[in-house]
Amino acid sequence: MAATTSFSTVQLPFPSNGPSSSLSPQRPRLSLQFPPARIRSFKSLKSLRLRQNGDAFRSRRFAGSGKSSSSFVVRCDSSGGRITQQDFTEMAWQAIVSSPEVAKENKHQIIETEHLMKALLEQKNGLARRIFSKDGVDNTRLLEATDKFIQRQPKVISESSGSILGRDIESLIQRARDYKKEYGDSFVSVEHLVLAFAQDQRFGKQLFKDFQIS
Repeated sequence: MAATTSFSTVQLPFPSNGPSSSLSPQRPRLSLQFPPARIRSFKSLKSLRLRQNGDAFRSRRFAGSGKSSSSFVVRCDSSGGRITQQDFTEMAWQAIVSSPEVAKENKHQIIETEHLMKALLEQKNGLARRIFSKDGVDNTRLLEATDKFIQRQPKVISESSGSILGRDIESLIQRARDYKKEYGDSFVSVEHLVLAFAQDQRFGKQLFKDFQIS
């Protein structure tokens, strides 16, 4: 029996027994192994943390969001944990709660990591864009590549689009939480999410390889 999670007024059932194989899109083939050294090189992102520069959405986690934290709770039966707004910086949480809308707009039933990446890249003056720009990446091209991947995924013609949280995005969020602990931070931020994409077998790992993001 599926557990449920809610983003504001949107009810999202969680699959409790692994991913839905019948809806899983074809993964892009990797021509090369992703070198472990590349993942470790993301440690350089620590210099972009902006903690010492009074980063606005680090010091004002939820200011101006206009949303009640009690309305944003994600329970995951498969991992035994839950995801709440209080665990995230404002911008990180906004990206997470925008992902279902991205999936819905593209008529996708399962919310996945590519939807989260698009949500991050569409944040005006967002930290993800700054991180990628710092690494010499053209954010417009990155968004185009993300959109192309999204367009290749199976579509559903029903009101259930954007209603199921995929296993890959759940794993990515957990990795981001692990980075938060590793770095001794109080909240999961956009940079933790970006770091977690480097190990995303579904989409992020190949995207970073294609754009030589290090």
